Amino acid sequence: MSLRDRKKERTRRAIADAALRLFVERGYDAVTVADIAAEAEVGTRTLHRYYASKDELLFAEDDEHRAELAGLLAERPSDESPEETMAAVIGPLVDRFADRLADARARDVLIAANPALQARELAKRNAVESLVAEHLAHRLGVAAGTDVRPLLWAKVSMACFFAGYEIWLHIGGDLGSHIGDARAALLDEFRSAGT
Repeated sequence: MSLRDRKKERTRRAIADAALRLFVERGYDAVTVADIAAEAEVGTRTLHRYYASKDELLFAEDDEHRAELAGLLAERPSDESPEETMAAVIGPLVDRFADRLADARARDVLIAANPALQARELAKRNAVESLVAEHLAHRLGVAAGTDVRPLLWAKVSMACFFAGYEIWLHIGGDLGSHIGDARAALLDEFRSAGT
């Protein structure tokens, strides 16, 4: 990464961090874009070069996460099962969150208190599921809209991820372990149902 890119990344992160601080202190609706720009010590035009709207500040890394997930999925062996693929790509994604529990908790509280942000969060989750389903459909050689398996694997995998994530928000600990526990619990339930 060039010096210019590193500087841009620091500015982008400083704006997002300033926004989260202000949202926590004052409430999401009470904070303006001008407030955030002042807190981050940038102009509003600079802020808008990085974020088109205020709500994007709580979803600042979504595009990065989806791009990283797409890259991780593309690197998986073509003969791997959907379960193996999803288990393998979760680890690197977990690393992005593992040391940011306080920020994740603050963000979760803000989203839970605002219906528009809840809708945005749901749209984000749906976009991730769609990305995974499309990848798995391609891998299985089927059409995502006509074969249930890719969508099923995508929904189940992401449900395990978010179940573990929510437990992590409440009790802390190791995010990867919570997600692994969710996957193991689901498999145990399937085994129990089959007996």
